[in-house]
Amino acid sequence: MANATMFTVMPISELLELIKKSVAESFDTELKTFLKNSMKEEEQLLKIEEACVLLKVSKVTIHKWKKQNKIRSYRIGRKIYFKKSELMNSIQVPKNQGKTH
Repeated sequence: MANATMFTVMPISELLELIKKSVAESFDTELKTFLKNSMKEEEQLLKIEEACVLLKVSKVTIHKWKKQNKIRSYRIGRKIYFKKSELMNSIQVPKNQGKTH
């Protein structure tokens, strides 16, 4: 009986509303999941070693940039972390600065 098919009579307009509601709920769920996962990637905290690998620079350069306020760091206990998104934004050269005339 669990696999039985049941047919019911309903107006087309009611069927369309049920379909719209179902699609909207599914879309909202998928969108929330996508946004939640993409935020996790952007807000990922990196250790200094991981920041070095990402930016292809030494620890000395990372510390120098930190002191020059070129990159922002976060201290948790005795450890220093960097937000991946902020590191990526800090290394992008503005369009006007990269051009020579």
